[in-house]
Amino acid sequence: MAQTPATLTLYSPSRRVKLVTPSQADDEAVAILRTHPVTLRFLKFLPETMTAEEVRERRENRAKDSRILDLIVYVRGEDGSYEVGGSTGVFSMDDLQKSCEAGILVAPKFQGQGVSTEVFYTLFAYTFEERGFHRISMETSMENLPMRGWLEKTANIRQEGIKKEWWTDNAGGWTDVGSYAILDREWRDKVKERLEKKMTSRNQTEGKIAA
Repeated sequence: MAQTPATLTLYSPSRRVKLVTPSQADDEAVAILRTHPVTLRFLKFLPETMTAEEVRERRENRAKDSRILDLIVYVRGEDGSYEVGGSTGVFSMDDLQKSCEAGILVAPKFQGQGVSTEVFYTLFAYTFEERGFHRISMETSMENLPMRGWLEKTANIRQEGIKKEWWTDNAGGWTDVGSYAILDREWRDKVKERLEKKMTSRNQTEGKIAA
């Protein structure tokens, strides 16, 4: 399989979203994203406070691990400029099994605006079509109904099971986690087209509103 380049920039078909290799310029925004109350609502194991320096240390350590590909999500505004709108990537990459896991965080101001669809479309296309992976797994809190709805209804991605009390939280409790997966043939045969139709429909709707 192809290797990950030192720096990477991926664009969604509309170029509204781009995914880029993390840099020091993103550290402050990532610290805010990872500790935002909306983020912590469903990812209760994340620290409630995080500094840009701690993000830098995490970024540099993860960059040394060839099994991890972290990417920053940039979203284009009406003026054509991009701003940090989240983070995504794949991890636990296994070249032998051709499998990995994927995740996403979308900044609260961009939630409900179709950003997840463009991010995952771009990430899946790269992982399956350019990197040659066979399987991508994803996990989300069973309480995270928006994410589960996207996986099950928007993308029609299979739920493979529920892990009872799989994640700990900062209050000493536990979170049930839903496990999802998509295979390369499922991407080619159905999911890719579903996401393309979703993006096209949204772009047409936004065009009519702007007109």
